[in-house]
Amino acid sequence: MAGEIYLSNLSGQFDYQSILDKYEQLKYQQVSIIQEKEYKVEMEKAAFESYVSMLEDFKGSFENLIDEELFDQKVVTVSDESIASVSVTDPEKVNPTKLDFTVKQLAKNDVWLSQSGVENRDDSVASGDGTLTIAIDGEEIDIEYTADDTIDDIAQKINSATDKVNASIFFDGDNYRLILSSRETGTDNAITLKDDGDLLDNLELGRDYSDSHVQEAQNAQIDIYGESVESQTNTFSNLIEGIEIEVKESSDTPVSVEIANDDEAIKSSLEDLFGKYNSLVDYIKSQSEEGAPLAGDFTLQSIRSQIFQRLTPLMERNLMEVDHTTGHISLKTTELEEQLSQDREGIQSALSDLQNSLQPYLEALFDTDGVVNQKELSYDKKIDRYEDDIAAVVERITKESEILKAQFIHLDSILAQLNDMKTQIAALLPSDETT
Repeated sequence: MAGEIYLSNLSGQFDYQSILDKYEQLKYQQVSIIQEKEYKVEMEKAAFESYVSMLEDFKGSFENLIDEELFDQKVVTVSDESIASVSVTDPEKVNPTKLDFTVKQLAKNDVWLSQSGVENRDDSVASGDGTLTIAIDGEEIDIEYTADDTIDDIAQKINSATDKVNASIFFDGDNYRLILSSRETGTDNAITLKDDGDLLDNLELGRDYSDSHVQEAQNAQIDIYGESVESQTNTFSNLIEGIEIEVKESSDTPVSVEIANDDEAIKSSLEDLFGKYNSLVDYIKSQSEEGAPLAGDFTLQSIRSQIFQRLTPLMERNLMEVDHTTGHISLKTTELEEQLSQDREGIQSALSDLQNSLQPYLEALFDTDGVVNQKELSYDKKIDRYEDDIAAVVERITKESEILKAQFIHLDSILAQLNDMKTQIAALLPSDETT
């Protein structure tokens, strides 16, 4: 009962607690046996999950191989990338081609620098209130100023009023002068200045002071086969559909560009797929040998065999070589390159056949009712069953120990009483010394 205290060996005849400890120790060997079985299943499950992870890698590699855009990939070669770079933005719209162009000029932003300024940044720059109007990209921005405004105040008001123009202060060693520059390049971003006060005159800035226009906005310009093409920026996005040209430096030397099919992408995808398959082969060997967690389990080998059979379209195109010693497969690179140059559509057809054969099988593997999920559920059920068995054995041992303990306590109590009676009787009997 709860709260009761039992003293082992109360009678002095035997230590029943040590007997109970040895009894439980013996009985718990059954738990150890079940735990060993459970541990074996856990190792099998862990080994299988590692295999599943490798299968997922293989499946991902396969999906990359059958990607519809794989055969549309292009590779670009530029004769002088210090002058211009070319990138493909939409491979599907670009056909293999060659072109030459000359970069005539780069795009520039508009820059104005006041020819006059102030010796002290705390000095005001206008004699009265007025409005400075900045026109850029079809927009007019009005900046109100006062007779107390400093050159820093003017710059701050301009920067707060628009994100199309940047105002900053330039110190020439004697005076602080105002710089206005368009944030974007191109003729659309040319700056026009108007003023109904005397701010521009005091700073000698604007159209009446031609020297203050230190850089005129201009578009980037390239010549391609006798045609002049312009861009507001140094990027030409619509010159040829699907490609983007970025000019970096003007030059009289033409830049040559070649756009070709990216066969390396196809080769890499096939090599990656074969590499993932070979990893499966090696893993199966290591996990199936004697003493390994999955020894005697033919599930892994069965899956590998089904995958190999579905690689037949590549074998038929003579693209795949099998090493019968290791079980590895490898790509016949030279054969692939020849077929891509001579029969590109044939390679596409082979990959289409591969997709029709292998994709449904891989999807079925990972389906709810597929081999992978069912195998993992089987491991979980075994582990749960062993856990239940362990709990049942522990419960049985606990109950049996409690029964034995109660019996031993009762026996120990009787023995203690008998000892007391023996002592009392011995006290009543005459001793040998009195006779």
